[in-house]
Amino acid sequence: MKRAKTIALVAGFGFFFLALLVQGILPYLLKPAAGISSREVTRTVRTPLGDLAEVKAEAAPVTDGGEKRGRAIYLREGCWYCHSQYTRPAAGEERRWGPVSEAGEYAHDLPHLFGTRRIGPDLLRVGGKYGDDWHTAHFFDPRAVVPDSVMPRFTWFFRTEGGRQVLNDEGRAVTAYVQSLGMQKGKWRDAFPYQNVRSGSASPEAAKSAERGKQVYSRRCAGCHGEKGDGKGTSPKDVLFTIAQPRDFTSGVFKFRLTPTGSVPLDSDLYRTITAGIRGTAMPPWFNLSEDDRWDVIHYIKTFSPDFSEYPPEAPIVVPQPPKPSPELVARGRRVFDEMKCWECHGREGRGDGPKSDTLEDDFGNRIPPANFTRGIFKSGPRAEDIFRTFMTGLSGTPMPSFADSFASPDDGWALTYYVLSLSADGGDQP
Repeated sequence: MKRAKTIALVAGFGFFFLALLVQGILPYLLKPAAGISSREVTRTVRTPLGDLAEVKAEAAPVTDGGEKRGRAIYLREGCWYCHSQYTRPAAGEERRWGPVSEAGEYAHDLPHLFGTRRIGPDLLRVGGKYGDDWHTAHFFDPRAVVPDSVMPRFTWFFRTEGGRQVLNDEGRAVTAYVQSLGMQKGKWRDAFPYQNVRSGSASPEAAKSAERGKQVYSRRCAGCHGEKGDGKGTSPKDVLFTIAQPRDFTSGVFKFRLTPTGSVPLDSDLYRTITAGIRGTAMPPWFNLSEDDRWDVIHYIKTFSPDFSEYPPEAPIVVPQPPKPSPELVARGRRVFDEMKCWECHGREGRGDGPKSDTLEDDFGNRIPPANFTRGIFKSGPRAEDIFRTFMTGLSGTPMPSFADSFASPDDGWALTYYVLSLSADGGDQP
């Protein structure tokens, strides 16, 4: 018996020092010889030509934007008890959360927040998945946007302004920290295939689908869009949305379409929006919902407006295969940007600060700031085809018109597309 205890004790110490050698000493001894940096990560970047590329880069510590303070509050509030920050290389993890973890992403973290409980979702790749407005509604009432959530309300992150709840300094700091998570990988979400869809499969039978869709809508959508589809859900009633108000489906007006201005969208347009979400707003991507659920809720949404039955969608525009970007095409896009006076709203450098930027309203009387292209957050989608589609159809209900009849040729549209994308190139002067 005594001998067995001795063997167990020696084995325990042996395995401890073996782990220390393998995980703590050998990596430092082998790194110079192998030329490997433990702080190096793979990043997806936007090039000056407007396309995407994979590069290797050093992982950077959290330094600004309120993120350091936000991380301290995140730790103080015990968020890490339920949320891990470690996307594992297991089946289905990459589809749910995004690219798996790389060692360099944690090089500057202290303490590490890997976590294993997973009561809440993994947050390693949550940065950019939701807009700030979504996080605002989520902190105020988690179940209004995530029905199954067991997360408590963080009402002390808010102050009252004009009868609505807005984030205070602590709430904004935590939001900034959460939005930074996973961003060591750069613009990976712009190339994420599960979120960036073109269309779905064939639409199912409308009547039965709408009946099932009502259940999906009540559970997933009514918190923001309201039980009547009028955009008056519980979340926007209590919380001030600063980017965009939830869509009023009863109006039959939809921004993101392949159909001409004034036409209702195709079912596939609604499918694309629901799957990809609307970047930078409270509308999240729903690519994790089953395809049947997405189609069902589409047919239910269409029951809110008689326009879908009275005025069938017009023939969609054709988006051709985009040309290969080049310095000449981007330079031509800059000229088109000036000639078509895009700068009057979006500013000379595309920062959304043009002379008309403070006067713009949508058809519902809401203040609607023009897009700041340098941020790289494109509501209609990050692909060249998405930007081109927006130029050709316009955004119904907003001051953004269609330029389909204004371009001298489709090449001008592609030139403007790549110029707009180039404004968010990594390494530039971006706020």
